[in-house]
Amino acid sequence: MPEIAPGLSFSLLHAPGNLFSSYWLSCTLLMIAAFCLIRTFYKRLDKNFKSSSQTSNIQVGSLLLNQIQPTVERPAPSSSPAKKNMRYTKNGRRVKAKKIKAPSTTTLVAPPCIEKTLQPYEFFLVLDLEGTCKLGTDFNYPNEIIEFPVSILHWTDRQEDGRAETLEVLNEFRSFVKPTWRPTLSDFCTELTGITQEQVDSAPHFLEVLNKLEAFLVKNGLIEEGTKKRLRRFCWCSDGPWDIRDFFVKQCFISQVEMPSWIQGDVLDVRFAVQHWVNSETGPHTKPGLSKISNGVRRPSLNISAQLKILGLPAFEGRQHSGIDDTRNIAKIVTELARRGVRLVPNTTIYPGRRWRWMGKHGQILEDCIP
Repeated sequence: MPEIAPGLSFSLLHAPGNLFSSYWLSCTLLMIAAFCLIRTFYKRLDKNFKSSSQTSNIQVGSLLLNQIQPTVERPAPSSSPAKKNMRYTKNGRRVKAKKIKAPSTTTLVAPPCIEKTLQPYEFFLVLDLEGTCKLGTDFNYPNEIIEFPVSILHWTDRQEDGRAETLEVLNEFRSFVKPTWRPTLSDFCTELTGITQEQVDSAPHFLEVLNKLEAFLVKNGLIEEGTKKRLRRFCWCSDGPWDIRDFFVKQCFISQVEMPSWIQGDVLDVRFAVQHWVNSETGPHTKPGLSKISNGVRRPSLNISAQLKILGLPAFEGRQHSGIDDTRNIAKIVTELARRGVRLVPNTTIYPGRRWRWMGKHGQILEDCIP
């Protein structure tokens, strides 16, 4: 083989290697470029996949949460106001819910109507009897009636169901009575009642006065003539129980007269009714003007003047212990009680057959038994 220059022989020998190196270099560059492109593509694809997976995870999480937690049914709205939901902060203080103001209206609400009191009685017969007396005696003494006044009160606004509040005087009856057991009045009796000896001397006896009173009741349509039955529902009224319980029962015994049916029955003790109203208005505590009796029951001791004052009425008009004047002032008290809504019903029981130690047989008075 001919001899070749050393530089040329080296180039020829290494020519294929150079070509091979250029090829692999080109492939490598192409691979790198392709890798970069693929990497960029996958980065974008991965970013889109992550964002979509997060959204799907949130949706899946909410679905799982709804499946785990029970569904709370809310009540349907109703016409009645519901209770406010109570909310509490971390420190335990309640957070008040905001109030929604109702739309303003121009409708005016009428004040509540105050109903009248149900009154079972149609008429009230007020009386205040005056009787013979002596200084130092009490109600155990055989008193005889010397003045018999009656005032009839009736309703002016009584409704069909019996509710009413306004009373007024319908008519009056008055008569002096002549005593028979002790026809002569004591000075103490005349000074106390103002009744003179001449007035009782010229007066009819008790039985005649009783017949006149009966005719008076017939005239006013309260009892039936002849049968003496009650035609209307009426109630007797007096200041305390003494007038009918003591004076009238005693006089029927002395005069040997049967107690009429139209005056029998329970009586409205006006003094007791006033004290009961005072207690109900001011409370259950003990009030001034109460006296305690033996059985522990408190009996009011308010006289007519005190009753007028405590009810805010004008002072006593006329002469105290005059039968007709006492009757008229008691009628004012009954009228005021009705106006204040007090239910006027009997509160004292009367016993026609009551007896005292001085009562003998057939109207006889036992002098030795008089206290």
